[in-house]
Amino acid sequence: MKKVWFIGAVSLLALLAAGVAGVHRWFNPPPPPVQLFTNGTILTMDPGNPQVNAMLVKRGEIVALGDSDALRDQVSRDVRVVDLQGGVLMPGFIEAHGHFPGEGLSAVAVDANSPPIGDLDSIDTLLERLRTLAQRRTDGALMAYGFDDTTVSDQRYPTRAELDAVSETRPIMVLHISGHLGVVNAAALKAMSISENVQDPPGGYYGRDDDGRLNGLLAETAFNPVRANLLKLSAMDGYRVMRRASRLYLSRGITFAQNGLADTTTIKALVPALRFGLIPLRLSVWPDAAAEQARQNGQWTLPEGERVHLGSVKLVSDGSLQGYTGFLNDPYFSVPEDHPPEYLGFPNQSPQQLSEQVVQFHCAGRQTAIHANGDAAISMSLDAVAAARQQCPDMTVQPVLIHAQMATGEHLTRMQTLDVIPSFFNNHVYYWGDRHRDIFLGPERAARISPLSEAADAGLRFTLHADSPVVPFQPLQLVWNAVQRRTASGAMLGPEQAIPVERALQAVTVDAARQLGVADRVGQLRIGMRADLVWLDRDPREFIGDWSSIQVRGTWVDGVRRYPERIAE
Repeated sequence: MKKVWFIGAVSLLALLAAGVAGVHRWFNPPPPPVQLFTNGTILTMDPGNPQVNAMLVKRGEIVALGDSDALRDQVSRDVRVVDLQGGVLMPGFIEAHGHFPGEGLSAVAVDANSPPIGDLDSIDTLLERLRTLAQRRTDGALMAYGFDDTTVSDQRYPTRAELDAVSETRPIMVLHISGHLGVVNAAALKAMSISENVQDPPGGYYGRDDDGRLNGLLAETAFNPVRANLLKLSAMDGYRVMRRASRLYLSRGITFAQNGLADTTTIKALVPALRFGLIPLRLSVWPDAAAEQARQNGQWTLPEGERVHLGSVKLVSDGSLQGYTGFLNDPYFSVPEDHPPEYLGFPNQSPQQLSEQVVQFHCAGRQTAIHANGDAAISMSLDAVAAARQQCPDMTVQPVLIHAQMATGEHLTRMQTLDVIPSFFNNHVYYWGDRHRDIFLGPERAARISPLSEAADAGLRFTLHADSPVVPFQPLQLVWNAVQRRTASGAMLGPEQAIPVERALQAVTVDAARQLGVADRVGQLRIGMRADLVWLDRDPREFIGDWSSIQVRGTWVDGVRRYPERIAE
């Protein structure tokens, strides 16, 4: 009897193992033995061999570039030929900083973006969409993301009372477009044990009404734990979000995603998806300070795999300019009535605390990536890097400065001296440029946001990012915005900070790979590199002015065609 039980148990385990292996293979098909890409322009992003007309790939590795006829002679007749039909093949786009899979939240939450991203026009519309979501999703918290108080007709945030009218029993969170603020209802406050007499934490605050009662608005460090708690999704919802985000990214030619500021809970939720290969593109995970400490203490580890990457330790020095929480040297151009006239924003932590964090991780050999928008926050962050460089002068790892919106000429010089990589959120020019000019910063300071041309003149190798899901990560739009410097209204903003299209393409491919520390594998098309590729119908160097009409015809990750899905080649 025991023998029969043992044999049955072994058989069951074998079946389960076979099932798991089958699932893994379904989501992770092997690359074709040999592929020949031909009949188009192959833009390599390699200055030593910038353009060819054919490329040979064997099992996901680039083995030859050159003339089509010469390469065809190197393989047998059963080579899989990819006819580029006169289009352009180039390295897949790489996310230098974002919050994957945040763009997939539309699978489980209300998209509360206003034009030019979405179509939300008022708080009434927001509340109606939350009620509709409540009918569709009958259990758990209700969420909306992308809300911007400066673009709705009401010109304000929703209140706790308005969200309570949607539901008094289910927690509700409306996430500001910056990700640094949010509004919640009474049920959410109760779930987090936040009482009326709660004190503002350092680096954050709780909004209150005229009577001194909590109005539901939370900012920065007051908001962070609430956001983290309400974003804990079920396994199925998490899969839905990842699936939608992956499809969006691949449809835009993105082959390498990034999850910045990941806490331990988020990372542990990602691990099964990474282990079973459910995310069809590469992913760099950036732990926050607490998660990195937990990793060093052995509390979590990322699974090994070609598509899994442990990235920088993400730290935060301030908030967002459009949320009035960015830390400035000089007051905001205009401020809300409930703010003092000389309002500067504020840091998320003290200069000493930030410096201690940067020194700790830098001296341990870990790359740090510091969020800094305002000029005061940038100075504070560079001071922290300088302290780390002084304490550990032999450590060659390059820190990254994330966003760097208000970097001055002096800041750029310091970045060069301290060997810091700036990653610019340059789409601020398009999405908020008009409001930076008229509301937040004023004309002079707004014209200098994301000073790409000055950074290039300073000899800096920089990257571009969209901080997705703050705004959609559209790589070609990033390139266009770097070249054109146009706002959503069509106005030019700081045209002297524009850069050539070739330099902008470099920032979302080879320089992004360099920043992530993977330039030996991806970011260029060279012999020995992995075949992470995007096929465009037209040359972006010629048609970037009409970027939205450039079509992605195919996306390959490690030689496997991932977009369109399950295509028969």
